[in-house]
Amino acid sequence: MTKVFKRTLYVLLAFLLIVAVLSGGKTLYYLLFTTGIVWLGMFLMLNHNERNLYILYYTKSKTVQAGDAISIDYKISNTSIVPILHAVIEFKLDKRMDTESSLKEIAYFGNFDKINFSKDIICKYRGYYKVGQVKVELYDPLMLGKRVINFNREVNIVVQPKVVPIRQKLLQSQDFYGTLKSSRHTIEDRTNIINIRPYIQGDQLKNIHWKLSAKKDELQTKEFEQTVSTKLILLLDGSKPVDIDLDREEKMVSFTASIVKMILDDQISMKLMINDGASTVLDGGSASDFYMFLDQLTSFECLSDMPFESFIQRFRQSEETDVAQELILITQGLNREFVASLSLLTHKVNIFTFMPKDAMERDLIFKYQTRMLRFHYIDQIMDVAYGQ
Repeated sequence: MTKVFKRTLYVLLAFLLIVAVLSGGKTLYYLLFTTGIVWLGMFLMLNHNERNLYILYYTKSKTVQAGDAISIDYKISNTSIVPILHAVIEFKLDKRMDTESSLKEIAYFGNFDKINFSKDIICKYRGYYKVGQVKVELYDPLMLGKRVINFNREVNIVVQPKVVPIRQKLLQSQDFYGTLKSSRHTIEDRTNIINIRPYIQGDQLKNIHWKLSAKKDELQTKEFEQTVSTKLILLLDGSKPVDIDLDREEKMVSFTASIVKMILDDQISMKLMINDGASTVLDGGSASDFYMFLDQLTSFECLSDMPFESFIQRFRQSEETDVAQELILITQGLNREFVASLSLLTHKVNIFTFMPKDAMERDLIFKYQTRMLRFHYIDQIMDVAYGQ
């Protein structure tokens, strides 16, 4: 019922009451009494329907990956002998979630009737969501009144980053002509000496056995067992971009989760440091550690006020630089300050970013790409992983 019609009805009732009192005519009193009875009946019917409407909703899966869809089934029941002639049902969702279904339904419930609805929801972005809130508007048969019922029994949905198999060997060393030098990261296990031999030009001075060299009057060098338990450190850029692009952020986090899984599946010791305002640090070295990383990346958002170059400067001054054998930097975009800060690092660095958007980014990549500083494109890697 429109507001104009309601106001007109109120004015008419007031007019009938005044005329009935002044004239004393029985007909007007009967009309006023009948109208009041009808109004009271509609009011009581609405109250009764409100108390006897129930809803049940559930989903088969409460954990999905970004881009997947979930289906929520709703069962709405009228447990009364009095039918509900008109109801508007609105299903509430978070703004970051998309759906192929209409969020509003108009329904009629007979006595002891039950209606089923199913909503397919596309979980485009990762995060922790609450779904299942439903608002029902009940109307009496004459549309004189309305009751609004909010069902707030929420269902918790976890949308994790999409993890895909990385088909490319991203971290293996290459020379300028593309010849592979190594497909695994090997370092010396300095706790396990396997041989001592005469010094050869080119051996590291730190491996010289000085006491034995003094006894033999000839330089002797220590050989250590080689191990693949290298220490990789990943730095993830969570600084707030000038132009927020949720699709690009989602793809960056999906890539981060995928490469972390690849590293941990190879039993390589690694550390993830996140520029998220709290400087979150996660350590892992086996496949079983992956879910700890996945949980943190699920709630990650690019909201940090600290520029990535400042985060790298803080890392460079920390003791973590003594542990790292190789650095992986993951960021949405490049700027001169960020790329200039990389020249202060003494490690081999792999930078994963997106295809250059402008000439400035292309010039930076062309100028700074070296044997120790390699740029890779997340969108290209993920397109291959998705099979596009």
